[in-house]
Amino acid sequence: MTQKIKFQIVYATGSDDDYSSSSLENHGPSVKGWRSERFCVFPQELILQLPSVIRVRKLQLLSHQFLIARKVELYVGESRKGGAVNYQSASFDRLGYISFENNEKTQFKARELKSVHLDCTGSFVKLVCQKNHVNKHNIFNQVGIVAVNIIGEYLSHSPDKPESYRDINLSNEKSDAVVMGNINKPQNMSLIDDITFGVYQDPEVARVIQQLEQKKHLAIEEERYDFAKRLKQAISDLYKVGEKLGRLEKDKKAAVAEENYDLAQAKKVQADEIRVVVFEQLNIQSLLQADRLMTDDTPHVLVRSPPHQLPALTEPSPAPPPAFHQTPAPYQQPPSAVPALRSEGALSAAPDYTEQAPKSRGSDRPIPTLANKAPQELEEGEPPTPRDPDGPDDHSMKVAHDLTQAVDLFGHTTVACLFCKQFALREKGMKEISETLSSMDTSGPLYSVRALIQVFKQAFTDPVYTTLTVNLDVFKSLLKRDVLSKGHTMELCTQTLPILLKRLGENVRNRELIISSYVEISKTSYLSGAPTVPNISVSVCKEKNPKVLTGRLILLETMIENAGMDNNFYGVEPVMKFVAPALSNTARDVRDAAIKITVMMYRQYGDPVRKFLPKDDPVLRKKQLIWKKIFEAFDEIDGKPVRKPNEPSAEEKKAQQVAALKAELASLREMAANANIEVPEELQPGNEHMKLKPGGNKKKKKKAPPGNPTPIAEEKPEPPPEIEDTLDKTCMFCNEHNDKFNAETLDVHFWRSCPMLSRCSHCSQVVEIAGTSTHLLTECSAQDKFRSCSECLLAVENGADHSCSVVPGEGETLCPLCNVAVRDGEEGWRDHLMGEQGCQRNPRRAGKK
Repeated sequence: MTQKIKFQIVYATGSDDDYSSSSLENHGPSVKGWRSERFCVFPQELILQLPSVIRVRKLQLLSHQFLIARKVELYVGESRKGGAVNYQSASFDRLGYISFENNEKTQFKARELKSVHLDCTGSFVKLVCQKNHVNKHNIFNQVGIVAVNIIGEYLSHSPDKPESYRDINLSNEKSDAVVMGNINKPQNMSLIDDITFGVYQDPEVARVIQQLEQKKHLAIEEERYDFAKRLKQAISDLYKVGEKLGRLEKDKKAAVAEENYDLAQAKKVQADEIRVVVFEQLNIQSLLQADRLMTDDTPHVLVRSPPHQLPALTEPSPAPPPAFHQTPAPYQQPPSAVPALRSEGALSAAPDYTEQAPKSRGSDRPIPTLANKAPQELEEGEPPTPRDPDGPDDHSMKVAHDLTQAVDLFGHTTVACLFCKQFALREKGMKEISETLSSMDTSGPLYSVRALIQVFKQAFTDPVYTTLTVNLDVFKSLLKRDVLSKGHTMELCTQTLPILLKRLGENVRNRELIISSYVEISKTSYLSGAPTVPNISVSVCKEKNPKVLTGRLILLETMIENAGMDNNFYGVEPVMKFVAPALSNTARDVRDAAIKITVMMYRQYGDPVRKFLPKDDPVLRKKQLIWKKIFEAFDEIDGKPVRKPNEPSAEEKKAQQVAALKAELASLREMAANANIEVPEELQPGNEHMKLKPGGNKKKKKKAPPGNPTPIAEEKPEPPPEIEDTLDKTCMFCNEHNDKFNAETLDVHFWRSCPMLSRCSHCSQVVEIAGTSTHLLTECSAQDKFRSCSECLLAVENGADHSCSVVPGEGETLCPLCNVAVRDGEEGWRDHLMGEQGCQRNPRRAGKK
């Protein structure tokens, strides 16, 4: 029959301090569970080894309350026939995956329990944890599992099958699908095998319940049903009490952690009193000591336990199980089908069946409490091993214990040196690893690339510059010697180099060391033509730290310069997808580095770079200086005239011309007054608003006094007509002129009636209709909801069905209102948006009601 299967953790990608993966092997209120490393590289793997080949019927996962993985993939594996039982040589089959909620509804206080019903055989179970849900409590991007429970059955031919009172005798029955289906139902699984029993029950009460469960099954076999009924009732009552005692134990440990010893003493006394009273009321002592041959009418003598102590409990030896002759057929998974995974929802706090205890700060904490792990007990007669005072401490030895493959390859003490606080010990450990690698046969069975990954993932986090230099030198020398295969080299770099990317925001010396190491690594034989290092350097970066972003961009620029602009791995699309978001960053250093790479890419590839940037528009250049700087750099590369920084703009040139003409006009008036020449009315001071009349430029000369020669006036250029400044009276978008326009009325015109503009329905900002797609993709507050269509270049809402009815040609752009191709330029858009035969969907078009 199905029963709880013990397992052992044989491999873990990594674990946080004091949250070892080995804690998953035991259940209890004080067990803390497993946590991944801080800022770990996903996915994270856990491999569970079963006692033998097991038919797995149910798997239960209890997730952490805020260190939650988005999904956990399930694999079952079995070693090759005739070979050693080793997870490295086992072949794994994927069963499916379990998804977890982000737990925001419970405010990250309740844990989620998922139970999956399976039917598969194997000796290994692998759990692959994908990326975590992001929340304010999970600041190190970790994932955590509190408990794992496997329920299955030993195959009849298994030599490791233990004797169990839960075995079923099917010797006289035929095994068919109906029988095996009923066995796999939850109600046919024992209550004490469920994960909630081990996690939330008081350990002492749990042992009593297990003994009473054995008594009940023996009574059923002997047909003593009255006695079995009493045992069933006692088990039910103890189950409720055990949960209460488990919560009291949790509250007691929480009070000790807060140094509230009065509360801790009160919780201890309360728990002891509950045990004594309940054990006395249920006659637990007499039920456990009852003889198997005793009749139900024999009076039960109660032996009272001393205060605050549990009675001495002895486990009776179980009876030999009946023979199991029928072996169920092994489970065959269809090649194209994945077993359906049924979840049982989130696990909330355990119900309180007894009176409520006084509330305290400790009682609000989630189970289990953060208790220190008990030290491992020494075997009887084994003397304690003395510790080397110049070697790693106990904490380092304990942390290194999880790096199983590295310990097997390099030794426990050597690996533990990498975790020591003294940098001299860390350097010593890395040098010993280097010596081992120089003399190791990588083709031997002891070698494992996973061991190297575990070592260098820890080595690359070293904060000391000299030690980090030694670690990088060992890593580079290993790659240069070409002792690893190409696949192992790429896997090693893919798993370890991203750790260095997170350190690019540190001091300049560390950043230069990491960048130079990246360049040197990329030139090794196996990686020079492979996409491993380029993919890592241009991988999508969601880091918000400006120093890290600046370091990433400097690294990318250096890699592009060393790899050459004709390198296919640093093409337009991967580089610009990484650089384009950085152009809008709030940090100046990030923007400057991104601008430099953008100009470098445009100089090499030209116009394909523009599709990752907003559309070049005079208004955009005027509003945002960064785009003006970028597009002017593009114009300079294309050979177009570019205004120099000290050169005046067109408006400034126009104002200077007007001032010069006014000065010349004043000098002409002065000369005419001195020569007694009649000045036309329109050139009189104060009449500049009047236009010149036809023939008005003919000047009437007065007769000169006799004897005085008539002075010949110097020919001067005719004064130009009066230049009126109409900018404040004309809309710059639709060219509508109105004498009533001023700063306020123009704003009203833009907001309500300008046919070239519209209001964004997402942010209510007034934008040009021609630039609506650019606004939605780069400026709108809802820009995360939109994507750019690769064919028509319009902004499309994420998840919406979109088909391009019209593809714009060269020099054309689609109208976002009616999807009609419009020629680029102001005249083309005015004809389309303002003409009577233009856009029919423009609500502001002339004649539109």
